[in-house]
Amino acid sequence: MKLLFSLSALLLSLNVFAQRVDMEINGRPYSCVPRSGGTPGGGDAGSCATVAYSGPFSREESIRLCAGSRSEAPARCAIAAYSGPFSKEESINLCAGAYSTGPSECAVKAYTGIFSKSESLDLCSSPYASVATATCAINAYSGAYNRQEAINLCRNSKSLGLTAELLTKEESEQLMIEANEKAMREGVYKR
Repeated sequence: MKLLFSLSALLLSLNVFAQRVDMEINGRPYSCVPRSGGTPGGGDAGSCATVAYSGPFSREESIRLCAGSRSEAPARCAIAAYSGPFSKEESINLCAGAYSTGPSECAVKAYTGIFSKSESLDLCSSPYASVATATCAINAYSGAYNRQEAINLCRNSKSLGLTAELLTKEESEQLMIEANEKAMREGVYKR
């Protein structure tokens, strides 16, 4: 009986490690399950580099972009940024260590809005950046804050996940209009 109890306890403890884990990141639900055959903490740096290399990046750029990554997210982020207004170097710096394509989406939204390229990269260079980060900065700037204060307020925040989802498309467009009008009034609208 004691042997049966010990064996069942062992099997239950092993089963705990194979259970799905549900979590929320940047306001989005994720379900994680352990991978079989993977190395602990090894992640997917190789597959990330393969995606980057099969895209516009050289071997060296792909290695630099994907070093230590646990998914293909840095490569997908950098490819999205590079297909937009950013250079290869800017895309790599923006997306190295990214957990999603959020930093590229953030930078594109900020740049198509009121912020310059360097301000957009500064705002969105966190691995946690998302469209919500850009929306936060645009909203802050359309209010009482200047551009640098808006960037400082919203940069590196991990708790902005639902901000973009709470705004309707019309509200987001109205924020963009208000922020652009303020930039024009202050004579700091990007050229």
